[in-house]
Amino acid sequence: MLYGGHVKTLEDIGFLKGLGFDFGELVLWNSKARRLWSSSGITNNFDDGFFLVAHGPDEGPPNDLENLWNKCYPALCKTIDVVAEVGINLLVVHLWMDRRFVKPAVREEKKRVLRSLCDYSAARKVLICLENLSEGAEDLAVVLNAVPGLGITLDVGHGQLLAETNTAFRIIDELFPFIKHIHLHDNKGGRGVADDLHLAIGDGAVDFDGILQTLIDKGFDGTMTLEVKKEVLETSAKRIKQIISQAYDTHQQLVGTVSIAGE
Repeated sequence: MLYGGHVKTLEDIGFLKGLGFDFGELVLWNSKARRLWSSSGITNNFDDGFFLVAHGPDEGPPNDLENLWNKCYPALCKTIDVVAEVGINLLVVHLWMDRRFVKPAVREEKKRVLRSLCDYSAARKVLICLENLSEGAEDLAVVLNAVPGLGITLDVGHGQLLAETNTAFRIIDELFPFIKHIHLHDNKGGRGVADDLHLAIGDGAVDFDGILQTLIDKGFDGTMTLEVKKEVLETSAKRIKQIISQAYDTHQQLVGTVSIAGE
């Protein structure tokens, strides 16, 4: 497993390296951030094996088609350009597709946007990964079926919101081949943006033991960004590594039991 944290400044790269992290997730929220990294001279070719993935801007008003095509789409294309320039090959994007809140006509237009973005990014060797906000597996499956080449960033913390059971379980069960990247943070559940607390791992209600066990049993061994405050990043990473170590042990015991039973 590879562990990362957010990179908003050049200094953040050194901070993450000092903690022994494997990668950083470059946060390209706006035009100022795009200009910063485009002119930074940084390339995704570090001598020590550290690397970068990227996170794009929020979409803005989720049911506003004028904003979607005239602001969000151009901003995402410019973000892809910067990502490709730096040499990053994975970009996380936000486009809310929850049928409970986003109008049908808008969801169709967002599929068109994602198809165009995937075509644009494929030519630049960048994988687009749609992050779940409040969507469940059913909403995401509709998008994936309509947009070839699209991946998923599974946000485990978001899965705890607007749901009785964390939606990560069904997403893993039904859409595992599309999961290319993971976001980890904690919260206490809730019904809105204000409840998306991004707490330290273990300080909320997210069932990390169960979710990470399910991921490992499915064979996930990729990148995980801890989306928590810098002051709790180290302790959160230690907690996650302990959970994952135990999950691997449990998985190996299960595999051994099945092997013996099949002899």
